[in-house]
Amino acid sequence: MTDTAPPQLVPFDRTSLTLADRVEALLHEQIVGGALEAGARLSESEIASSFGVSRGPVREALRRLAHRGLVVVESHRGATVRHLDLSDVRQLFEVRIALECEAAALAARRVDDAGRAELIDLERLADGEPETGLTAVFDDHDLHDLIVRHAGNEQLARMVRQVNVELRLARSRSGAGGGRASEAREEHRRLIRSLVAGDAAGARAAMREHLSAALFNTLQTLQGPTEEDRS
Repeated sequence: MTDTAPPQLVPFDRTSLTLADRVEALLHEQIVGGALEAGARLSESEIASSFGVSRGPVREALRRLAHRGLVVVESHRGATVRHLDLSDVRQLFEVRIALECEAAALAARRVDDAGRAELIDLERLADGEPETGLTAVFDDHDLHDLIVRHAGNEQLARMVRQVNVELRLARSRSGAGGGRASEAREEHRRLIRSLVAGDAAGARAAMREHLSAALFNTLQTLQGPTEEDRS
């Protein structure tokens, strides 16, 4: 188990969100951003001291984060940042693929003219990016959130949000290198073209291709180089 230094004192705006809301938001940001690593111990007293609050809001924030799948709370051991093993990652991706393929098909059927224009603009912006291997315009979450929004199903959107929150634990330990980023850019383009054309089957297939490649890349990154790669 890893002990990680608690975050620095942050002045709270006490006029809007509750203290528990603020603590939850700050811890969430540090967990999904990788500042708090998997297995890191989350001491209520240390966090409370660092944030300048009592232990009550910290306890509530940790309870909420556990409900969201980011923290594990065990009696007599306290709270730690959840660790995803390869099986966890694979299972979460399988759920994500099922949900987002359906979202893509629904979006292709339901997207309106304004939505199609938004997608076309996104592709044009990406076409203007330098081929650096980075995907600033085709940011994965922006495009996927847009597709889920145009699917027009709030229950589906809620489930997609939940599985992606949990997968952020894996994304903080992996990423897309230059080659994979370039491939993802092309996958996004194919997906957008199917959506704009109203091709539900094509959108479903393009999303499956994209997320299956993302799963493979994530597992390879988390596994590290094999003996064959090192030789």
